[in-house]
Amino acid sequence: MRQIKCPVCNAPAKNSPPELALVPCHQCGLTWTFIEKAIDAEALYEDEVYAVVDNRKSIFEKIIFGEAKKVIATVSTLLGHEKKTKVLDFGSGKGQFLVQAKLSGWETLGIETSPSRAAFAQEKYGLEIQTGFYQGGKINTGEFDLITLFHVLEHLPEPVALLHELTNKNLSKSGVLVIEVPNYGSWQSRIAAKDWMHLDIPRHLSHWTADQLKNQMKTIGFIPVKQQGFSIHLGVLGMLRAILGKFGYRGNIIFDLKNRRKPLLLASILVTLPLAFVLESLSTLFQKGGVLRIYFRKD
Repeated sequence: MRQIKCPVCNAPAKNSPPELALVPCHQCGLTWTFIEKAIDAEALYEDEVYAVVDNRKSIFEKIIFGEAKKVIATVSTLLGHEKKTKVLDFGSGKGQFLVQAKLSGWETLGIETSPSRAAFAQEKYGLEIQTGFYQGGKINTGEFDLITLFHVLEHLPEPVALLHELTNKNLSKSGVLVIEVPNYGSWQSRIAAKDWMHLDIPRHLSHWTADQLKNQMKTIGFIPVKQQGFSIHLGVLGMLRAILGKFGYRGNIIFDLKNRRKPLLLASILVTLPLAFVLESLSTLFQKGGVLRIYFRKD
């Protein structure tokens, strides 16, 4: 994998940026990751941070399930019908959103390229998951009322082109598309700068603000109908990581909380968490939270 042009508009980088630099596109405005030397894309997701861990019934799963239920409630209001909702979760991971949708009586299907994550969703939650990369066209018989991409868009080499094909072939005319990405225009991004947790270079190929995402979706025929930004799992923890980074912490806070829990880190979190919660809550009020979740419909 290399990326020497903007993944949205294909404009080349100017002035020969250094390897793994953040490049603001001079044509469409998107900030993207410049990758000149070829990288093994699959190997990027084989480290301990991306290892599949069975943390069912943990506080993390309860938080993720709570956020999934919020999305389900919002979509139910937007769709406004009583028929069984048919949902496709593109990049479904361990299946945590889909299992909540299934419990709500929805018909679910996931697409996940990671065999270990797909297997977890199938074996632990009993979900229907298709593996492999999307090659275009229809995914299943019939159309979906809802298509979701939670923290997937930033990993795709041609995100808007793929979205256009995926939704054009698989989303019903009155359906809802939900996209959640890290918010590059957030307060926590500005606080942490190049140390921001959600940059995740080189795994994240594109870095989105709300306006950039809405503008690009408009080019493929979608309009935003609702925006949400508050997330404990990725928003508050992202702000916490940004603050702790100012005092020298350089670890992956989610991984460390799940797997290491060193006393000094736990003490630092205990002291800093109230400030992180307040700052993230305030930033969300100004639509500058660490996470963007935007609901779209076809124009």
